[in-house]
Amino acid sequence: MPGRCTYRLTSCWSLTRPSLRAQCRQSSTHVPGRILRGEHLGPTRADAHQTFRVRKDASAKELPLSPLLDPVVLEQRSRFEQTKERPKVAEFTPFQKKLWASPFAHALASPVRQCRATLISLPAAFLTSLHARPHPTTNDPWLLPVSLTTGKKHFGPPYRFAGRHLITAQLGKKKGWEKGIYGRMVEKFGGRALKQMVWREDMPELIVGLMRERLANKLSWNFEFRGRLIPVASPLSEDIENVGDVSCVLLFRSLRTRAHDLQGQAEGHGAELEKWSSYFGKNFAAKLDPHAAPWVTHHSPHWYSGPVVPRLQPRLQFPELEFHTTIWRGRKIAVYSLTDLLGENKAQVLIAGSKYADERCVVLKTARHNVPVGILLMQLQAYTAQPGL
Repeated sequence: MPGRCTYRLTSCWSLTRPSLRAQCRQSSTHVPGRILRGEHLGPTRADAHQTFRVRKDASAKELPLSPLLDPVVLEQRSRFEQTKERPKVAEFTPFQKKLWASPFAHALASPVRQCRATLISLPAAFLTSLHARPHPTTNDPWLLPVSLTTGKKHFGPPYRFAGRHLITAQLGKKKGWEKGIYGRMVEKFGGRALKQMVWREDMPELIVGLMRERLANKLSWNFEFRGRLIPVASPLSEDIENVGDVSCVLLFRSLRTRAHDLQGQAEGHGAELEKWSSYFGKNFAAKLDPHAAPWVTHHSPHWYSGPVVPRLQPRLQFPELEFHTTIWRGRKIAVYSLTDLLGENKAQVLIAGSKYADERCVVLKTARHNVPVGILLMQLQAYTAQPGL
């Protein structure tokens, strides 16, 4: 009626809402953000493989617990998720001790990563890693080998490629390195920042200089005191046969021969031959192309790129790399020339001020503390190696 208050009936849902909130509050206090176990799961029955809820109706089919709640499943899964114990060096077998002190084993055991230049997968010890760092003035991202200057490990997504001087030089031509940038770097820095990224023009020489500086710092510890290196007359087998646990031989003189002086001339001849082959293939294509004859009615296949002209074989242009070795007790041992790896000036500074200034070569012993030195020697030798020498 007009002038009288009207009463609004509450719905059944509004009446049940407080009771539901109370139940949720009880359940949340009963299980404070943890996996239900034991009596909190209610009446259950477990066998060797899984757990079932006990149904009030005995004739009803058993209801298995979810694998995320089943204590039997969780216990079996946790066996494979437990942290392994650190290896005990005192309990190593003789073979395990050899692996523990071998730089080759540590290099091969490094994580396998993909080279962005050749798309081949290699252990990370054989790859060069560049990381983006802001320029102190312009704040533009620069790709730099910061991992060679510090012992830190976390620099963001790296740009990896095979540790070779010629690959580094090839990536710097016509911005070939931009093709190797992948999604992780785009997500972290954004597409706009990557367009402003800078590749230094002296990147090949910069990496060589940093690797030499790092190797010289590592070797200085061995050269400071007598006894850490074993002087020998030469790297020949008869001179190192009586020395135990030989890892490698460090030769003070250069291993360069007359072939190194002729390498530049050979590369010049190869470039000249390649230039004339390309010239004839391009300008005489009508006469050299077998599909251009008037009596030929079919088209060239999809794989045909042009007329075949004489060229220098790739194996002659890029022969397999050869590294100097010697024989010690029936197996090959690497021989490194400090003059060739470090450069004449840096090698002279390292040797002249040490306890081995009057020696010709020394032996680096096989030991766990010498593993970083052995890996650096391998990396620098592979980076500076040239085909055919």
